Amino acid sequence: MATTSAYNRDDRTFPYIAIMPVALIVLLLGAVPAGYTFLLSLQRYELINPPAVYIGMKNFVTLLTDDPRFVHALVFTLCFALVATSLELVIGFFIAHLLADREVSHFFSSMIRTLLLVPFVVAPVVASYTFKTLIYDQTFGYLNNVLKLVGIPGVDLFHGSIAAPIGILVMELILRTPFIVIILYAAISSIEVSIFDASKIDGVNWAQNIGRVIIPVIRPIIVIGCILRFMDALKMFDEIYVVTAGGPGYVTENLSIFATTQAFTYFHMGYAAAAAFLFLLVVVFLVALFMRRIRL
Repeated sequence: MATTSAYNRDDRTFPYIAIMPVALIVLLLGAVPAGYTFLLSLQRYELINPPAVYIGMKNFVTLLTDDPRFVHALVFTLCFALVATSLELVIGFFIAHLLADREVSHFFSSMIRTLLLVPFVVAPVVASYTFKTLIYDQTFGYLNNVLKLVGIPGVDLFHGSIAAPIGILVMELILRTPFIVIILYAAISSIEVSIFDASKIDGVNWAQNIGRVIIPVIRPIIVIGCILRFMDALKMFDEIYVVTAGGPGYVTENLSIFATTQAFTYFHMGYAAAAAFLFLLVVVFLVALFMRRIRL
């Protein structure tokens, strides 16, 4: 009896022991930097004019009430992440559905799946610079050369207040949609063939098959893919910094670029820390909403 009691007690404590290393890593790499960032955000800390002076919540009040540039960066970050994630989900789902179709050539499907892995092996900085110089460049870019062949004047996508966000969005779709395609392809391929056979017997067409069979079955995978991509789009830095650095003006400046500029261009370390901490709160809030959606 005593042995059984000790065994049950050890069995209950084992999950906590097993998760302790991960919890310590999260604490050291997440909670500690976040706490230091919050403490720094309560100070007026100019890197070229030390020492730091405690000012309380003044940095946060200024950001939210007297800095239109921060408000623009926040709105741009949220809107860009939402639009990019939505388009990637729609495009990625239909590509994944096509590749998983049993009537599609196996050779064709294998070739496309191989090409989809290319963005994963190319550094974001390299891919972004390739788009900036070889594809979008007004003089040497392939895109403008093709447009000139059909009689359309060349455009400089990264120097227009409307064209620049669209150019970054297209680049993001090309580079990040493969991630959605791969996880949704794996999810669709894991669905039992008998389910599709039963739906054909019931006379379900392709649209009903998608809406009533595939999406309900792989819904958890879709939600997880959306969360991962949305979080990644929120904190996007490399691509924007390489191609526009937040320009023209600050049209394409997101929160990551804003905080970096405040810290390492204007040397307002406390102000940048406040912006970064607000960004953290926004991300945590949005992820909590998504996780609640998963539980529903």
